[in-house]
Amino acid sequence: MKYFVAAIALLASTSSFAANLCTKWEHKERFVKAIKVVATEYKMTYEELCNNPNILDIEAQPSRIILRDGTVIPHVQVQLHQSYQSCLIMVSDVDSSIAKNYCYSGW
Repeated sequence: MKYFVAAIALLASTSSFAANLCTKWEHKERFVKAIKVVATEYKMTYEELCNNPNILDIEAQPSRIILRDGTVIPHVQVQLHQSYQSCLIMVSDVDSSIAKNYCYSGW
């Protein structure tokens, strides 16, 4: 049974099953804007990022950064999940700049 599950997971991660990972965010303009900033940072178009066969999932959620003086700056946290690592990118709502960008591995 575990080999069957592994085979299905392998097939689902191949490019022949690649799907647009951004369609779930199309109704949230704030998230689409942040994902477009991430695509530019990674030197891709929005469509290339959303259909990249190496990316298994794209997450977006509201976030914020609080400065020492108490100023709250709204951000969108975008995570790109790949089979070997995930990258977290914080995109500012104010000026569409990237405040944080780092990747980490579960290994």
